[in-house]
Amino acid sequence: MDHKIHSKPDFAYLSVLLEEGEQLITESGAMMGMSSDLGVETNMHGGLGGALKRALSGESLFMNTYTAKRPDQRLDLAPASPGDIEHLHLSQTSVRVQSGSYMASTKEVKVDTRWQGAQGFFAGEGLFMLQCSGTGDLWISSYGAIHAVDIRGSYVVDTGHIVAFEESLDFNVKSVGGIKSLLFSGEGLVCEFTGRGRLWLQTRCSLSLVSFLHPFRAIQPQNHAN
Repeated sequence: MDHKIHSKPDFAYLSVLLEEGEQLITESGAMMGMSSDLGVETNMHGGLGGALKRALSGESLFMNTYTAKRPDQRLDLAPASPGDIEHLHLSQTSVRVQSGSYMASTKEVKVDTRWQGAQGFFAGEGLFMLQCSGTGDLWISSYGAIHAVDIRGSYVVDTGHIVAFEESLDFNVKSVGGIKSLLFSGEGLVCEFTGRGRLWLQTRCSLSLVSFLHPFRAIQPQNHAN
């Protein structure tokens, strides 16, 4: 299976060339274009329970499996938001992927959902993350460019910039802006990673974009009855 990422890091898309019998599993809605001799099957990987857990993590209930019926079948994939794509090769390793950042993987990669507990709730990033493990290829996407950080000790990041991290890392979410920021705005939250492993960050944050656009929103005038 050959693959190449184009137009990094602003508007990246992924091209995969599958040989006969090869398969690729993708997030629903990621397909941009494909060869005519690719078969497509849509189902709930992991059954209903697995699909519901993915929905709680912000992913689609359904995933698509593409199978090449002939050699040299091309599949083009693009993420929902403008930004980057990163290829990770897993070798009996495991990474956790933030909601909305999973794009595709080979069939050898096991995709499951893991509970984040109260830390995920207070971080405003969801109660679940995807756990991708095994040996195979994985592609993740981001809003903005992807920046990899190799941690040896501790490293602190804004929660809205996390894309994925290796499970060898421990993490703890805490507030740096006081109790009001924690409870009402979702701002002032950071995540401290400790241990040894790799962390992937995105250079833009969707929540920051929403805050930037908020003052410019259209407001419907209210009619006051006499």
